Amino acid sequence: MLKLLIADDERIIRETISSLIDWKSLGVELAGVCSNGLEAYDMIIDESPDIVLTDIKMPGMNGLELIRNIAEINPDTRFIILSGYGEFEYAKEAMKFGVRHYILKPCNEKQISDSIKAVSRECHEKKQKKDFSNPPPAFDQKPYGKTLLSEQIMNYVQQHLSDSNITLKEIAENHLFMNVDYVSKRFLKETGRKFSDYLAEIRIRNAKKYLARGYRIQEVADMVGCGNNPHYFSQLFKKKTGTTPSAYAAEHGCQKNC
Repeated sequence: MLKLLIADDERIIRETISSLIDWKSLGVELAGVCSNGLEAYDMIIDESPDIVLTDIKMPGMNGLELIRNIAEINPDTRFIILSGYGEFEYAKEAMKFGVRHYILKPCNEKQISDSIKAVSRECHEKKQKKDFSNPPPAFDQKPYGKTLLSEQIMNYVQQHLSDSNITLKEIAENHLFMNVDYVSKRFLKETGRKFSDYLAEIRIRNAKKYLARGYRIQEVADMVGCGNNPHYFSQLFKKKTGTTPSAYAAEHGCQKNC
């Protein structure tokens, strides 16, 4: 079953869509609903949905930025744009990133369902080609002793923090050779928090350290895996600390290696 995420800053719209559509009949699991692009970005890192139904104009990170950023870390994610008439120019820009489906507000259940069916077919075709070309590796049965799965994930993150493409899906499939849903549940059970929360925490903790040492903001963004998305880095930093990277550097910074 495919997984789908809804991102829209209008509560009535996201709640109506989530309750109106018969997801089971479409062969789709609703993974979650988000009120802005930043929230959606984090949930995509955790849930790795196949399809994202997103508005264009949202606070924090708009739909176009979300599409652009996710295209870099998980190009297999399919997007459906849900937006107003006057925002079609944004939709044309999104098409550069492979977005082929645009639903104009106001819309009805049939329009949404038809778009999801079309994108679902694309997802299944893509998965079939991928499975045929790249058969899954044998399950890694190396003994890990008493090391928790979450500890392996956290160690990997700490060793590869500057990698801007870190996602739980990438770690699960390419390094642990496990199903991402299983790994996600194990991580939450063992740590009591989602992977995206841990990733954000370790990024901000290191960013504060580098800023205090006098590194430039772009350098810091590179070192904590946000070099390809400095705007997201600034937004994330302010969300987690209550201040901007530049303000933090001005208050706590010093010369390099001080």
